[in-house]
Amino acid sequence: MDNRDVVSQAAGAFRAAVQALAESLPNGFVEHGPGGALLAFTRSQIPALNGIVSVAATPDTTEIGLLCENAAKQAQGLPWSIRLRGEPEGALVGLAIAHGLGTVSQQPFMLRRLTGTRKETADGGSTGLVRPLRSDESETFAEVLGAAFGAPPAVITSLYTPAVLSLPFVRAYLAEVDGEPVAAGLGILTEQHVGLANIGTLPEYRRRGLARAITDTIVQDATHAGAHVAYLHSSDEAVPLFEWAGFHVEESWTAFTA
Repeated sequence: MDNRDVVSQAAGAFRAAVQALAESLPNGFVEHGPGGALLAFTRSQIPALNGIVSVAATPDTTEIGLLCENAAKQAQGLPWSIRLRGEPEGALVGLAIAHGLGTVSQQPFMLRRLTGTRKETADGGSTGLVRPLRSDESETFAEVLGAAFGAPPAVITSLYTPAVLSLPFVRAYLAEVDGEPVAAGLGILTEQHVGLANIGTLPEYRRRGLARAITDTIVQDATHAGAHVAYLHSSDEAVPLFEWAGFHVEESWTAFTA
C-alpha cells in the first residue's frame, strides 16, 4: 500500500468518525451523497461536526450542492461547515459563499503510522498525570477545554455529553498537575484508525509537555486497541507539537464556515 492509499484510508476513517458521532445521538442526522460525501449533524455548537465532509480527491461540486440544500434545512440556526480535501474549484467556493459559509481556512491533515517500531509511551517530559476521564467528569472536561480554546464550556457540552464520552469508540483524558485538571483531549477509534481531537492545555500550564503526554497516551491506548494509524487536523501553530509527537503533514484540507 502506497502513502496515497494510507492517507485516503485515514480520511475515510475521519468521515466514519463524524458519522458514528452523529448516529450515536438521539437527534443526530446522517445522509450520504451519490458520490459518498457525508452530510452529518450532531446538532452541537461545533461547526466541524455539523455539515458536509467529502474525502474524494476531487470533490464533486454537484454532489456538494445537493447536500448543501439539505444541510441548510437541517441547520435551523446551528453552525455548520463544509470540509474537503485539497483545494476546491472556484464553483465550489461560490457555492459555499452562497450558503453563508464565507470563511475559508486551511487545515493540515497529519498522520502517524502505528507500526510498533516506535516506543508508544507518554514520554514527552511532562510533570503531570494523564488519566482516562471518569463518567462523572464531563463538566470538568468542558471547563478545561473551554478555557484552553477560549470557548464557553457550553459549546463543549453541546456535544460531549456524559453519554457521548461513554461511547465505546470515544476515549477522553485529563492531565493533572498537583491534582488539578489542566489539560484534556480525546481519541475516536474507527476502522483501525484513531482520530485525535480537542487536545488543549490551560494557558498557564503550557510548554510543560502536557499536550504531548495526552497525545502519546491516546496513541498508546489506541495501538493496544488495534489502531494502525493515528490522524488529526491541526492548526498551523500546533504542527510543531504534533511533529514532535511523530506525526507528519500529509495534505491540506479546506474548511468553509460562517
